[in-house]
Amino acid sequence: MVKRTVRFGLVAAVTATMLVGSTGFATAKSSGTMNVVYGQIVTIPVSPGNGYAGAQAASATCPAGQVLTGGGAEVKAGNSYVQRYNLAASRPIGNETWWAYGTNSDTNNPGSLQAFAICAKVTNLDVVHTP
Repeated sequence: MVKRTVRFGLVAAVTATMLVGSTGFATAKSSGTMNVVYGQIVTIPVSPGNGYAGAQAASATCPAGQVLTGGGAEVKAGNSYVQRYNLAASRPIGNETWWAYGTNSDTNNPGSLQAFAICAKVTNLDVVHTP
């Protein structure tokens, strides 16, 4: 799995999840506490026909010492109509992985799918109790 890590502050990470587009995320300054991990780009195969869609799954996993706080995925169309390519599922799996599933109803052009995980560093904090 190919991973790229981009660091964001808390507010920037939340904003980035809402602003995902075909060009990716906007540049943001890092606070060093959160980052976005991109999973491998996988090919969604063409539809075999007969009403069945081509399908593929993708995932992105947080590095050791970090926990999953959110995530998402992006499906990119091949060389045909965008409505033939769908993000069918996008959800967390456990505490470290974001999983996604995409479909393709085009019989000539494959598409692509990439999942991303928003991860936060795990820290031990002392709890202050009031008397």
